[in-house]
Amino acid sequence: MSSIAVPETSGASSELFFVEMTGVPFGNGPPVDAVVRLSPAYPVYPFVDLTLQFHCMEAASNDSRVPAPRPYALEMDAAIIGAPFLLMERKTGRGAPDWPSYVREGWIRDLPSRDQRQLWLNGVAAVAGVHGCKLSAAMSADCTLPTPGATLLDQSLAYWRRYLEFVSAGGEYPLLEMAVSYLETERPQGLVLPPTLVWGDASLRNMLFEGVTPTGLMDFEFAHVGLYPFDIAFYALMDYVMAEGFGEGTPRLPGFPGIMETLDYYEQLTGMPVPARGYFLRMAVTYMSLATTRVFQRLAAEGRIPESAVARPPPARILEDIFMNDRLPA
Repeated sequence: MSSIAVPETSGASSELFFVEMTGVPFGNGPPVDAVVRLSPAYPVYPFVDLTLQFHCMEAASNDSRVPAPRPYALEMDAAIIGAPFLLMERKTGRGAPDWPSYVREGWIRDLPSRDQRQLWLNGVAAVAGVHGCKLSAAMSADCTLPTPGATLLDQSLAYWRRYLEFVSAGGEYPLLEMAVSYLETERPQGLVLPPTLVWGDASLRNMLFEGVTPTGLMDFEFAHVGLYPFDIAFYALMDYVMAEGFGEGTPRLPGFPGIMETLDYYEQLTGMPVPARGYFLRMAVTYMSLATTRVFQRLAAEGRIPESAVARPPPARILEDIFMNDRLPA
């Protein structure tokens, strides 16, 4: 290792370091830019499985259509650098930052509307590429969510219930309880979907771009073999939450298609239907709310936000509007 640096912004769920590698088998002489992702000291997710992340990134990066980082190494011995870690390829490109939010300022906002639209559709294609990755029989069996269930939907529902219990150890959240209970009681009947690789955090915020073309897909912490409608619903809805929630009512960028148009485009692109759209959009916003509540718990514990903010993070306000008013954004 010839250099190490801390990125200007790091993920809310784990610590990242940029390193330059020399003298290692994948170096081939010149230095190799890489990223070290430490196993989190304050986990956002109820389960942390670096081995699962490694296998999912490996499957995605092996597909030429998907600009996912190639995982180089996995080290589970915390004694080496103080925590288990993943070593992965460092992708380059311009990101869609949280702060200042790309919704309010920056290079994406400054693009002409036609280029904004193409960037958005290219993002859909990147998500579809992840879903199209070939899975071995072993991976299909071993890389599902670590919760019981006879079907992928059963496993997902058990995961959300476990996530709720995990978050609720830090407080009472009736709105989250209502959302998880809804997903359990209103599950679509007869839903049979093929197992696919799911990114788990599919959004512009986790993409790097050269022009309007994705050059890197980041953050595979929740990657697993699961339900593709959940993943594309998350992508379609996350930008709305960034604008309406985190952006406090900032209009979405004029070139970005609406949520239903995005799901229609995904179907046209892949030939794969997105069934039970209202259900999976509700699942996506429930996940956003659970994860952000956990992040806000950490920020409150560190004194960076008031405790009163934890119960109503921006995604939870969108969740309340969707569930209580039965109103899905278009």
